Amino acid sequence: MGAYKYMEELWRHKQSDALRFLLRVRAWEYRQRPNILTCNRPARTEKAHRLGYKAKQGYVIVRAGVRRGGRKRQNHRGMVFGKP
Repeated sequence: MGAYKYMEELWRHKQSDALRFLLRVRAWEYRQRPNILTCNRPARTEKAHRLGYKAKQGYVIVRAGVRRGGRKRQNHRGMVFGKP
């Protein structure tokens, strides 16, 4: 099996100790960085290649933080009448 097959297998078993540790470390690392960040390589190379990514000039990887939860809809002048 090639390296991509091993990586794919790792992501298939999300409750494994290796992946849980990796995700916990990455989550901490992402929280320390700014919300929008340009990366030099994708975090999941096999998935990026499947989606059409190529390691050549012109391809840019950007990591953007998204708040948890639903969309926060602003009220019209702060007035709320019933359901939004």
